[in-house]
Amino acid sequence: MFLLLMISVSQAQEVEQTGQGQDLLAMPIIKSLFYGFDILDIGRGLEGKIAIELSGTFTSKHMLCGMDMLDDHGAFLPVGTIIFGDSGFTTKIIDVYPLSGGFERSVERNYAGFYTGDLLEGTPWATSFSLNYFYFGKPKIPGHKNDAQEIGSTFFGPRLFALGDGYITPRYYVGHFGASKSNSNIRGCEGFIHIFGLGYDFEIPEFWPGGDKQAFRLSGDITYNDGYASSAIDHDWSHAVLNITTNVTKGKLTITPSLSYQISMEDTVNPEDELWSSINVTYRF
Repeated sequence: MFLLLMISVSQAQEVEQTGQGQDLLAMPIIKSLFYGFDILDIGRGLEGKIAIELSGTFTSKHMLCGMDMLDDHGAFLPVGTIIFGDSGFTTKIIDVYPLSGGFERSVERNYAGFYTGDLLEGTPWATSFSLNYFYFGKPKIPGHKNDAQEIGSTFFGPRLFALGDGYITPRYYVGHFGASKSNSNIRGCEGFIHIFGLGYDFEIPEFWPGGDKQAFRLSGDITYNDGYASSAIDHDWSHAVLNITTNVTKGKLTITPSLSYQISMEDTVNPEDELWSSINVTYRF
């Protein structure tokens, strides 16, 4: 179904050509941690102009740091984004609406801010980084007593080595999660999370008849949960995720399908392995 979806979407859209000089790290990757957006896709090539993005993600499961937030039910995530040119600053408003009944109290209104930059530019060890802040709001719960917040940082390392026509690129995320109020219903949920990952970008020539090269990204990561999001969680290696994604672009519209598989290793985070698919549609003004 995933391949049929990609083929049907691709046949209806013009493909973005990806030459050897293009930075494939700029592909907007669907990642559950960042609610449908790879941090490095923000602020690229805007030449000092403020940009606005409107997007929506349909996902068959709402996954957050290994946890199935809606118990095998899907969600729709509309997002509004303001990108402040080449300053490195970006803000987002992210809503989460369950696609099944009985989850009314799980509706979310989240706010996020990012600052991205580069280290060791012009060297073989050039590294990109992003600082982030998330405010997780539960508007259906009175008093905002289930609201939470997270502060963290991601480091996208240099291209370690070539594999075929692509490169292996490491990344590392560290974040701290906690309640947003002193009288919160979720006191004791404070903790850190550490995510170690690798990404591989590659191209497939003539993906469909008459088409050009199509860029894909394979990624994998493993997570150490150090009490993140629940006092009942054991501090241990909790899960690993494998993901494949691609882009189809026509003008200012980008469609990004994704397929993910999670191997769950710690029952206090998730007792089940998970398979889910997502599709993101983004329009940049």
